[in-house]
Amino acid sequence: MNWDVYIFIAFCVFMLMVGMRMRQRWKNRNKTPEIKVNKNQRSKMAASGEPPEVKARRIRREKRVRFFTIAQLFVLFALMIYMAPSLVKDIMFPQGMDVPNFFLRCLIFLFTIYVFILGYLKAFKRKKKEERGE
Repeated sequence: MNWDVYIFIAFCVFMLMVGMRMRQRWKNRNKTPEIKVNKNQRSKMAASGEPPEVKARRIRREKRVRFFTIAQLFVLFALMIYMAPSLVKDIMFPQGMDVPNFFLRCLIFLFTIYVFILGYLKAFKRKKKEERGE
């Protein structure tokens, strides 16, 4: 098989994971109605705290999101490792290079790096925040 086919398959898996995440986010968005809080109710709500079942659900959701983010980081890192040799080969030996394919590979590689960095910041920023106790 050609390198481009492998890159395309990895990109399709990545897009499938992103699509599943977006579907999950849209599904949860419709279920939570917005609750209005008046100024005189704020102090009462702050003093009452969060019910244990709501807190447990929130913690489980955060663990699932963190697991998904770390899985996404592994897939993106593997994709970057897989794409790097073909990009280096194209740069080192330009005589047989197809310019549109090279341009698309570069865009996919840069986008992969961008999403990898954002996912890394999201996953490990949250961990530090939880350690402080917020």
